[in-house]
Amino acid sequence: MPKADVLVLEDDPDILELLKYNLTEEDFNVHTAMDGLEAWSILQDEVIDLAILDVMVPNLSGTEICKRIRKTDRIKDIPVLFISAKEEESDKLVGFMVGADDYIGKPFAPKEVIARVWALFRRSKLGAEIYSRGNIEIFFNRHLAKMNDERIKLTPGEFNVLKTLIQNNGNTVSRENLLTEVWGMDSNSSVRSVEIVITRIRDKIRPYDKAIRTVTGFGYQWDEEVLIP
Repeated sequence: MPKADVLVLEDDPDILELLKYNLTEEDFNVHTAMDGLEAWSILQDEVIDLAILDVMVPNLSGTEICKRIRKTDRIKDIPVLFISAKEEESDKLVGFMVGADDYIGKPFAPKEVIARVWALFRRSKLGAEIYSRGNIEIFFNRHLAKMNDERIKLTPGEFNVLKTLIQNNGNTVSRENLLTEVWGMDSNSSVRSVEIVITRIRDKIRPYDKAIRTVTGFGYQWDEEVLIP
């Protein structure tokens, strides 16, 4: 799967640095926070694929953050690993009840944390929900697109047209099919609406606009070879 982004919430700076170092060595992009409000802000602003949360942190507990994650559509499916000095069975039960996928007690061996992180990724569906070619990344389940690590500001319609083209794996998609899949059977929109949206998407993904190929008389197709240097 593409390089994944991991959030680590931990208020002990030594443990935080230890986790960051070991995750970076595994080629993860690591976002760090030392209090709950900072962690929640990162979850709202960044594309996070997995969260490692210390339970007892200032301002907003790891438990509360996990609850919020599970109630937020954009991030509700990301794996959550709790790390805590509280290892009683009742503490772990609370963690799993609020939506944690795994729970590890302190002290811990960094290699064990890494092993559990990889296990969570293998069990999740995130790999199939992320498209990454060249400098473009599309996060289908989160309705987010990035180019050169910067967000592409797409409307819902633009995103869904782009998603439909990509998921057709290079096959041509007719204007009529795009209209039906994105706008719906009952829409009063015309194929002209599709053409306008295609033009807007091309403008927003320059210089990779040629990845959306026009197949004269038929429709459009996604040519990912344009994205590879």
